[in-house]
Amino acid sequence: MAAATSPYDPGSLEATYWQARQRLASATRALNEKLVSTDIDPELAAALTQKIEGLAAELSQAQQVTGLVDMAKRGQRGTIDDVMGELVSVGGRSHPCSPELLWQEEPNRIIGTVTFGQAFEGPPGHVHGGWVAGVLDHLMGMTHVRTGHPGMTGGLSVKYLKPTPLNQRIEVSAQATELDDKRTEVNAEMRFGETTTATAEAIFVRVDREKFGFETP
Repeated sequence: MAAATSPYDPGSLEATYWQARQRLASATRALNEKLVSTDIDPELAAALTQKIEGLAAELSQAQQVTGLVDMAKRGQRGTIDDVMGELVSVGGRSHPCSPELLWQEEPNRIIGTVTFGQAFEGPPGHVHGGWVAGVLDHLMGMTHVRTGHPGMTGGLSVKYLKPTPLNQRIEVSAQATELDDKRTEVNAEMRFGETTTATAEAIFVRVDREKFGFETP
């Protein structure tokens, strides 16, 4: 798959801001990975706790936001769509607890890749099923939003066909089909090489754009 495209104009304030946030998120993900993959003795754990508490206190001195809509209203952060792509849980590019998810958009379709580190382990050596479902649901939600109609998941069905391995590039895709003026069906799959590890189907019910802070087109 080609590299994921950026929604920001090169050199723009939005690009500069989110590139910095993405680097910060990447560093935090690396820390999360080490926290679960290292045998940490109590003395080192205590020392690290102090350092991390210090970082949290430092961040508390900076401007705080109350959510995605608040962030989008601050200027030079992009649209609410952009902010969701960065900070929404499960798959945001700048979310420190998300796996590394890269994607690019096509008409009514999103394709991408995701890499799950050890921090996402469920069965030994494989991804926790909750993260498999969460990433597929997230991808389907983004696909539905790109049809121009944000909504909520009205029903979700996930089939686990094979265990999804850790530390491998996993291909993901989602395709949206409008059923009527209120509902959209989205189908998604997760693949490792030639093997489909999971599929998902969902019905999304449209809601008013203003409900989520989206601008009226």
